[in-house]
Amino acid sequence: MDIRAILLACLLVVPATTSLAAEKYMCPLTSDDDNGVYKQDVGQYVALSIDGSVVRPLIHIRDASKDLTFATCRDVAADGSNFAGWFTTECRRMHSADGLSFTMEPYLIGAYAGISPVIGKTYPMYGPIKVLSEKSHIKFPARTFAIYADRKPVHEFFCYAVNP
Repeated sequence: MDIRAILLACLLVVPATTSLAAEKYMCPLTSDDDNGVYKQDVGQYVALSIDGSVVRPLIHIRDASKDLTFATCRDVAADGSNFAGWFTTECRRMHSADGLSFTMEPYLIGAYAGISPVIGKTYPMYGPIKVLSEKSHIKFPARTFAIYADRKPVHEFFCYAVNP
């Protein structure tokens, strides 16, 4: 077989293999009913894709006229804060996913997000999330995605892996 054909075949296969490695999650909005019982709203969600350092959140919430995303997502600086302990990725500069005009509730202006690492027993919030999941009969998440405004969490999403 011609060596050029083999190299071409390898070049065509490698990008396909790399794209299959992306982690994909569906993250329904998870919130309490003011009595400590949590419920999930699958009508509001984040579709999250993580491919190495490329993070793509697609946010669908009622408080915006169209789907949103963030312009930048990067690793969280290890500064000793709670945010740095809970999240490994932060996203900033919210805008519409299609790049066109949109409206959103004023409290979302300047909002940013945190994405947790894959949750294991060493994750600082493992215990509280486990209790919340069991008490509310919600499946334990693989990750969490939280939107913050004015330095407070305003929306939290539990993320579940989506099989390709």
